[in-house]
Amino acid sequence: MFFRQLFDPESSTYTYLIADDATHEAVIIDPVIEQVERDLKLVREHRLRLKHTLETHVHADHITAAHALKKSTGAGTAVSADCNAQGYDRLLTDGDVILFGHEEITVISTPGHTPGSISYLWRDRVFTGDTLLIGGCGRTDFQNGSAEALWISITEKLFLLDEQTLVFPGHDYKGRRLSSIGEEKRFNARIAGKSRDEFIGIMSNLGLPMPKRIHEAVPANLDAGSAQAATFSEHMSMTETTVQSVSATQLSEALAKGIVNILDCRTPGEFATLKIAGSINVPLDRLNPAEVMSRLGADTPLYCICQTGTRSQLAASKLRNAGMQQVIHVDGGTNAWVSAGFPVESGTRKVISLDRQMRITAGALIVLGAAIGTLWHPAGYWLSALIGAGLVYAGISNTCGMTVVLAKMPWNQ
Repeated sequence: MFFRQLFDPESSTYTYLIADDATHEAVIIDPVIEQVERDLKLVREHRLRLKHTLETHVHADHITAAHALKKSTGAGTAVSADCNAQGYDRLLTDGDVILFGHEEITVISTPGHTPGSISYLWRDRVFTGDTLLIGGCGRTDFQNGSAEALWISITEKLFLLDEQTLVFPGHDYKGRRLSSIGEEKRFNARIAGKSRDEFIGIMSNLGLPMPKRIHEAVPANLDAGSAQAATFSEHMSMTETTVQSVSATQLSEALAKGIVNILDCRTPGEFATLKIAGSINVPLDRLNPAEVMSRLGADTPLYCICQTGTRSQLAASKLRNAGMQQVIHVDGGTNAWVSAGFPVESGTRKVISLDRQMRITAGALIVLGAAIGTLWHPAGYWLSALIGAGLVYAGISNTCGMTVVLAKMPWNQ
């Protein structure tokens, strides 16, 4: 059994990473955007394949890392259907079962803190989010919360579980890590020995200040943190994981020793024109690390190649960040392979390389802008300037929007 309880000190949020020992498929509950690098590092170190990110509710005190983890690993995102949230892959209801490897988690609908609050039951433990805390419970005075609904969720659902069931909450502000259903039934200050009306009275008079990030966090979490994931991706691109590289000659030597997995991340058009025998084609813009790991395994050596080595480096970094342990990119790409005189399979289709397409397109647009500026209107010079600025940015960031667009053109498919 693989289980980790993780903590974000800024929001006092607990995140839970659980994995099946046999298949290494994993789920993560309530991930926090500021802790993505920590979580991905754990996934890589333990060679896990993250299958699901699970939210206990739409949080008001932190922004979820659901979308960021999806972009990095291909993991599906899930939240309660009663949250009325957009951008999640799966909307959960009471009794749903989440499968990963040979393990399963059961969804328990526990509204009250918010209408869409849910708990997750796995083996001998329940992850209660803000519904049931150690010695307390989540507030009900915002996001359409209901003290009466929370009372029912705790006393008529969670408290019906075996008293030995371990309670792992979404937060704790006193350093406590876990409790049990039996302990909470007997000692929870807001519930134990209280009637429904007494509980509602307590919840109506808490007088707590609003969470500091509520106006930022709630809108972001309704969309699975997608906007923040874009910022995270930019950060990750500037701090890319170091990936091993080899020359075309070293790849040839590896091929001579036996079967080698080669992933060609060029466009289908480029691949159809020329390829290394035995390679598979997965274009960079369609690369899904989870699918690749499912097909090959996290420990299988994989060589990434493209035309020149730029796209393969990005593909290898993406796969490495997702948990593949032995990803190698080929310096110089197929250009270096052909120049060294190594054999290729040539097709009848002829498509010029994406790098040449980008240079031709950029050059043509710069000439067009200059011509418009000279012959018709000075605004044309702005087109040339913008293309030039885009090329400078592409050189600095190692990414090119024009290449992404060209890769989707019909002749490259």
